[in-house]
Amino acid sequence: MTAAGDGGIILLGQNLFFLARVETVAEPVRRPVRQARTVAEFRELYAAGDTTLLLVDLEGDGETWAAVLTELQGQGAAAAATGLRIVAFGPHEDAAAMEQARALGCQEVLNKGRFSATLGEIVGAGN
Repeated sequence: MTAAGDGGIILLGQNLFFLARVETVAEPVRRPVRQARTVAEFRELYAAGDTTLLLVDLEGDGETWAAVLTELQGQGAAAAATGLRIVAFGPHEDAAAMEQARALGCQEVLNKGRFSATLGEIVGAGN
């Protein structure tokens, strides 16, 4: 079993800008990064069982990320047992989306600046 912090990363969102940034930070620590643009893509990637970090782009499709987080929340203890860490990020002015992400189970909800500044720590490359 993969230790939390050592497994794969799923970036949930449609923006390729953040995908490239996450890949750049994750590559040196050998953490595979995959992007899910839809609920179906997320399910397929998550079913592989090696994901320990889910990054949720709150500027992506709101229905998609809300559906994924609701689904994970519904899994309750089963999702928690996998050691999945969920970090959402978005514009600081979108307080409603940030609050919704917290309510749907994100352990961390960061504005984009803070997310970018701490990405190495989030991915595990800053240790």
